[in-house]
Amino acid sequence: MSAYNSLFNFVDYVWSFYGNEDPLYPIEGLTKKHIFDAIFIYRDKLVKAETEGNDRYTWGDGDSLDRERVRDIILDEFNLTSGWV
Repeated sequence: MSAYNSLFNFVDYVWSFYGNEDPLYPIEGLTKKHIFDAIFIYRDKLVKAETEGNDRYTWGDGDSLDRERVRDIILDEFNLTSGWV
């Protein structure tokens, strides 16, 4: 699978939890653009962690921890709210 497809699959995965028509954990006002932006912020954190030898951030191939880290960035950076946090 190409990196392009992987990115869109990961966006859809995050969207399915927080932003679809009937999300499991809704984030009010969430858009897919928020998710893309949060993924790029997360990518920067991953690069910085690798450069500094810090293993706090590691890429899990789009697993649930990656999804939750992107969610946390969305809530912190874009001032969106959820009813479950």
